[in-house]
Amino acid sequence: MAKRKKKQNLIYLSLIIIVAAIIGGSWFYSHHTREVSNSYAVSETATLSSSARIYNSLSAIQRVNLPDQALVKVNRYYLTSNDNDDTYAQINYNGKNYFVRATDIELKMNNEINSYLTQSGLPHAKITKQILSIFEQRGYSTSSGNPRGVVIHDTGNENSTISSEVSYMKQNYSSTRVFVHTFIDNQQIINIADTKYMAEGAGPYANPYFVQFEMPHEYTAASFANQLGNAAYYTAYILKQNNLPVTKGTKDGGGTVWTHAMISNYLGGTDHEDPISYWSTAARKLFGTTYNINNFVELVQAYYNQM
Repeated sequence: MAKRKKKQNLIYLSLIIIVAAIIGGSWFYSHHTREVSNSYAVSETATLSSSARIYNSLSAIQRVNLPDQALVKVNRYYLTSNDNDDTYAQINYNGKNYFVRATDIELKMNNEINSYLTQSGLPHAKITKQILSIFEQRGYSTSSGNPRGVVIHDTGNENSTISSEVSYMKQNYSSTRVFVHTFIDNQQIINIADTKYMAEGAGPYANPYFVQFEMPHEYTAASFANQLGNAAYYTAYILKQNNLPVTKGTKDGGGTVWTHAMISNYLGGTDHEDPISYWSTAARKLFGTTYNINNFVELVQAYYNQM
């Protein structure tokens, strides 16, 4: 009788262990399933951090071991809508695809200015809010009421400063009705208009949809590079804040990262061509290289991956 009871207890205990394992496994799986809200293709090269966690799919619990500092191809990013809104990169190593948090990769930059910033640890200034109440507040013309991207301007003025540019915009707003959300130089990111509302700096086909910022001109290699770093960080911040991908603007109106020149050429309603000349001239004079929107989008992605 005692042996039978002991056997029954062992059976009950085994059943409890099995049920606990099933429940525990379900809990573990549910807390590691990643709900994808958006994805976009890229063509990048990166190295893995030494602590990178590699997965064989976005929904699998199984981890895969790859060599430390392995050189991989990045072919797609996935934005998730979990608690942390993590971004995952789909990577290819030796012909096989894996997944890793974007924070665990370091992009290999082709452009000299982007490489300079990467080697410096992707520095950036903090965003300083100096919101002015004089600007009209009108909501974005999107179904969500949120912006769908960022437009980049340069001021076009030689030897002006960020403070003088802000002062000029403030003093002349009543007559021009023109303003942007933010000014960015090599040391500061000054947000003067609430990004919850549209700005008036890029024409009727862009204003209702994009956050906009201006770049005063810089004249040394370090200051120009740091300004680009601040601009890329700010762009990444706005996109991340709105759970938007890092994609270049397109002729059909898609994409999230735009120059004012692209607005003029693709959407119309304005004829400005900034910041093309400023970027290319400064990059040639200060670094002996080129710089364009493709280089900037790559830099934005590098900052985005850190968030």
